[in-house]
Amino acid sequence: MTFKKIVKSDRQYIIGMAGHIDHGKTALIQALTGINTDRLKEEQERGITIDLGFAHFSKNVTIIDVPGHERLIKNMVAGVSTIDLVLFVVAADDGIMPQTREHLDIVKLLGIQNGIFVITKIDLVENEWIDLVEEELRNLLAGSVFENSVILRASAVTGEGIEMVRKAILENLSRIPFRRDDGIFRLPIDRVFTRPGFGTVVTGSVLSGSIKPGQNVEIWPTGLTARVRGLQSHDSSVQYVKAGYRAALNLANVGQDEVHRGQVITQPGYYQPVERFNATIQVLEDAPVAIKSQMRLRVHIHTAETFARIIIPEINQLKPGESGFVQFRLEQPIYASFRDRFVFRQYSPQVTLGGGVVLETNPIRYRKKFHVEFVRTLHGFSSENPAERLFAAFSLVEIQPLSFRQIQIKIGLNEADTRNLISKFIAQKSLVHFTHGSEELYYSNDQLSTVLSKIRKILSDYHEQFPGRSGLRVKELVSQLSLQFSENLVEMSVQKGLKDGIIKRNDDWIALPEFESRLTPDQEKKLKTLEELYLSKLFSPPSFEEVKSHITVNEADFKEFLHILSEQGKLVFVNENMVFHVEAVEKALTLLREYFGQKNELRVSEFKGLIGTSRKYALPLLNYFDNKGYTLREGDLRVAGSKLEK
Repeated sequence: MTFKKIVKSDRQYIIGMAGHIDHGKTALIQALTGINTDRLKEEQERGITIDLGFAHFSKNVTIIDVPGHERLIKNMVAGVSTIDLVLFVVAADDGIMPQTREHLDIVKLLGIQNGIFVITKIDLVENEWIDLVEEELRNLLAGSVFENSVILRASAVTGEGIEMVRKAILENLSRIPFRRDDGIFRLPIDRVFTRPGFGTVVTGSVLSGSIKPGQNVEIWPTGLTARVRGLQSHDSSVQYVKAGYRAALNLANVGQDEVHRGQVITQPGYYQPVERFNATIQVLEDAPVAIKSQMRLRVHIHTAETFARIIIPEINQLKPGESGFVQFRLEQPIYASFRDRFVFRQYSPQVTLGGGVVLETNPIRYRKKFHVEFVRTLHGFSSENPAERLFAAFSLVEIQPLSFRQIQIKIGLNEADTRNLISKFIAQKSLVHFTHGSEELYYSNDQLSTVLSKIRKILSDYHEQFPGRSGLRVKELVSQLSLQFSENLVEMSVQKGLKDGIIKRNDDWIALPEFESRLTPDQEKKLKTLEELYLSKLFSPPSFEEVKSHITVNEADFKEFLHILSEQGKLVFVNENMVFHVEAVEKALTLLREYFGQKNELRVSEFKGLIGTSRKYALPLLNYFDNKGYTLREGDLRVAGSKLEK
């Protein structure tokens, strides 16, 4: 069987080595490819792999060699986080060792499904001993995804079994499905170097999407921007790389000291630095300790290592073998995205404790009062049903509109599938959309309902406090909710409430449908008396103290009466201390129109004579007209304003 017969068209594969230190990983790679992946002088002198090494198994297959020493586990995680197939070695003379178990745990935690197991150094021991090692290895794999994986025997020294390993690799690669690809370019950096005449070069495995020379990229978590000057894959210049490829990117506009392993190269405009993420985790059955809330852990994700505090809601700890939803609060920003797998290790001593899957990046900080919503959201993001993930993306705690790109990266679909899903639920009115600038933004119907329930509670309290008013002005409602929600969201929720019939509109006010303005008979009488008093003194309105004394009313009721009459359009506040009856205002405007029909300028003294009152009342009323645009002040004179004829 040749590689050409089994390889998918335009497809690349990545094989990752794993196993205990000095179990022959590098020697096996050299026997398979002719390449010594120990590229560092220190590695060659000491005979161990310290950093990641790379070799080409064929034109379309890369093998990544990883360290086996427990102190270099972070480099091992960086190597296997993007592989299609694991080539796992166990030395015949040693058998199962501590890092054998830990590497196997990490491989399983990172969700790798395909593996070939090779017992190496078979030239050093008898067959009976090899049989015992194979039995021990088979027992170790029992009950795992690798239970039925092939176990081969080989010697890099004599060459025995090497062809069988090569054949098994080809057969396994033929069965590996294409990677899930959301179409957004992402490449975790595993090496950085410079070449004379080229500048900065980074290498890594493409997680998703594709890139071409000339395109711009972003580097996270720093947010630096760069341009792709050139691309290589398998030591050849190429015009593009895509998901599954090993790639070298020659970057312009960025220095070697600005990029490093642990960063991720992405398509611009999609991502932000991640300071927190919610996840589902699995604690290893043989973990030496329980995972407790607020525990400080080492988190390995892609090629990065960082420290974080883990928050475990409600139960506050997860014992070995248990799983659950958690929140990680990172000590420094990283790159992470939906469905990224990670491993976490004990801070000290450094032991692998478990792993997980990122479900939500940069969520609100977990609080007990948000627990129900926390669980609901993460159940949604855990679903294989895209619709459930879509509605999980629209938080009912921190209600913000989402752009198309935000939705896409939150739910892990490609652009076409995301667009179709959104269109479907807009048609069903489960999603609503609006345009902000040039961008289309979205809310869920459930989010509007959540805001609407708050609006109804505000209206209920308002009606109880002010039973004589027609309702609450929308502007005042927006002001009350401004710290929680945008004006746009409040207004959209009001429109939904009006359409659903659960709130009503009275001119400029909104109210609950069942509400009717009501006053006691005594209040109705005093309200009428108050209006008549202002009407009887048209251009010389009484002071507030005079009114209160006349109708025998306390301060609170007096202010409420003024508000009601103002709301009804019967009184007009020309300033905070003076009120005119609306008939006085309308009559004064009629007189002004007549005046300016004959003359071009008006003095205060002339206006005072026009309405037959003193300067005390004439000037505040004239200032009110200035503010409203009925008159325009020019020094000591007034001229007709733009609104006077309207």
